[in-house]
Amino acid sequence: MKNIVSTLFIVALIITSLSACGNEKQSQAQQKKERNVYYGNFMLDTHYKSLEELAYDADLVAEIEVNANNHNISYIDPTFKTIEVKINNVLKGDSKIKSQAIRILEIASTVSENANKKNIVFLDKYEGPLADDVYVIVGVYQGMFKLDEANQVVYDADKYEGVKHFQASVEGLDKQSFEHRVQEAIKNASPPQPNIPQLSEAEKKLAEEEGHKMYLEDKKRLEEMKKKSVEEKQK
Repeated sequence: MKNIVSTLFIVALIITSLSACGNEKQSQAQQKKERNVYYGNFMLDTHYKSLEELAYDADLVAEIEVNANNHNISYIDPTFKTIEVKINNVLKGDSKIKSQAIRILEIASTVSENANKKNIVFLDKYEGPLADDVYVIVGVYQGMFKLDEANQVVYDADKYEGVKHFQASVEGLDKQSFEHRVQEAIKNASPPQPNIPQLSEAEKKLAEEEGHKMYLEDKKRLEEMKKKSVEEKQK
């Protein structure tokens, strides 16, 4: 299992800093788009070039469903939120969680207010101070494949300034064909090549310092929330 926390912190840091620099230049329409779904400011740790690479880094590959009954979004802060979804089918991972609900931790700007009802996702178990017992999407958004009303695969990250590599080759596949491709990819999983950010030494140091600072702040906040919860239960 790879460590996700530093990637999330660096992504959040870059989103915050780039958004602050560009706010004056953005139109109201662009700002509205960013509040809904926007990937353009992300500095990705890895650009996945195949399903095999996604499968390698995923602890769980599953078909999930978001609907009125289990669509439960809770904000951790303006940057992060968790969304509760139901597992319809497990392609990789513990098959016992089929039909159960899990929570996915996401950066807020990757979550649409009108989330697609069904998706096939590549997930990794999160370890860090932000939340307990949650998953994250592999590649921030790269491991999320929507299923439209005809049960055909849609990957539209490029509409929101996100990366699109091999994903174009699986768009339009029906669910059964795509799941077969995914199962083959799981059998032939291969490690991805990291996308090394072109940062100066000063920028790398700043990102590391800010990431560590954010980690400590969120760890302290989580401990305070747990303490408060225990105190309330004891009343």
